[in-house]
Amino acid sequence: MHINASLSRKSLSYYRHGSQKIVNAKLRKVASSLYHHIGLEGLTSLETFENSLIGYLNLKRKGLLKKDDLLVLIDYSKPSDTERFFVIDVNKKKLLYKSLVAHGKNSGDKYAWGFSNRPGSHKSCLGFFITGQTYEGKHGLSLSLLGVEPGINDNAYKRRIVIHGADYVSQEFIEKYGRPGRSFGCPALPRNVANSIIELIKDGSCLFISGPDKYYIKKSRFINAKGALQYLEKAGI
Repeated sequence: MHINASLSRKSLSYYRHGSQKIVNAKLRKVASSLYHHIGLEGLTSLETFENSLIGYLNLKRKGLLKKDDLLVLIDYSKPSDTERFFVIDVNKKKLLYKSLVAHGKNSGDKYAWGFSNRPGSHKSCLGFFITGQTYEGKHGLSLSLLGVEPGINDNAYKRRIVIHGADYVSQEFIEKYGRPGRSFGCPALPRNVANSIIELIKDGSCLFISGPDKYYIKKSRFINAKGALQYLEKAGI
């Protein structure tokens, strides 16, 4: 039996796109349910949370997370004088922390718009990270970050991109200067919550740093809806 090659390709393309729509719809349903249950409305967008959840599930699928109940999300699409750092207990469907967080001095002023993986850039970097060990540095208790996306954030450890406390990340600083201070690329936190957050998320949690960069979304191999759905189905969710 002869099959028209052009028609066959169109049918295959339709099947692939149709399958992808089904995958996306299933994930959106799961993400939306979590998003509303946790109470993230007005804090970060559903799309940003969904991307963070997809990557988190793929990291779990690959067995890369020692602390697989926590999802840490930084939303750099928001202005720096608002809370844009979130610690979520996915299993308990609960928001544990929301906080101010600094971005790199060369990423932008009040808004972060430029991101880099290059050492010496003094810019923030995007993508998925796994939290490492703590150490006492010049900023006090600090948490190393291991970037898991080649070409996007895999220089983070070499660049000393760490989570630490800073006096310039506070409401008092904002009232005086109109925005928090900026770092050399580190997601610095207010002193009054930094140590508690660091102790909670250290040693193998998922961190996702999101920003206004569509190129990243297309390039990331962790924002893979099919892989995330496979994990959910295997887990019986």
